[in-house]
Amino acid sequence: MAERLHKSSDVPNFDTYPATPPVNESKRLLYPSKPKSGLPGAPVLEKGRSPLEQRAADLGTAAGRVVSIFRQARTTVEKLPEDTRERINDLADGARERADHLRTAAAENAQHLAQAAREKTAELGRQIREKTADLVRQAKLGYYRARLRANQTVREYPVQVAVAAGLIGFLIGIGLRIRRANRAY
Repeated sequence: MAERLHKSSDVPNFDTYPATPPVNESKRLLYPSKPKSGLPGAPVLEKGRSPLEQRAADLGTAAGRVVSIFRQARTTVEKLPEDTRERINDLADGARERADHLRTAAAENAQHLAQAAREKTAELGRQIREKTADLVRQAKLGYYRARLRANQTVREYPVQVAVAAGLIGFLIGIGLRIRRANRAY
């Protein structure tokens, strides 16, 4: 005789589960069984399927169609005469050779462009260094001439230079006092 199984609330009774989950009325309203617009892309929910299950089924159907198309193409190619298949193979080989040729040509062009860019960059760097050195020489020469001219002016007009320096200092002092007074308010 068969032993009786222990029944507990911890062990589920699978006989009480429904066969298919019920479909909510709200889902039926969101996804009617027939598209109202008549458009092919309108969502259609089959009875007892969630939107995720329906999408998975649609994707599976599309994948099956693709596989079917490839199988039909393979059988069509197999039914072709031998010379036609050879011709297709020759065309495919030619396309592969042309693609390889284009790839190598593109790589060579990229190398040539990179080399030209390096050369142009080196030339521009050299020109910049030369121009910078020239500007530095001009600035030093201008500073030297200004210093000589200032020394000559000090030697020729010592009193006027001292008065001008005092006047400039006095004006700077007045400007600082005015600025401090304005900041106080």
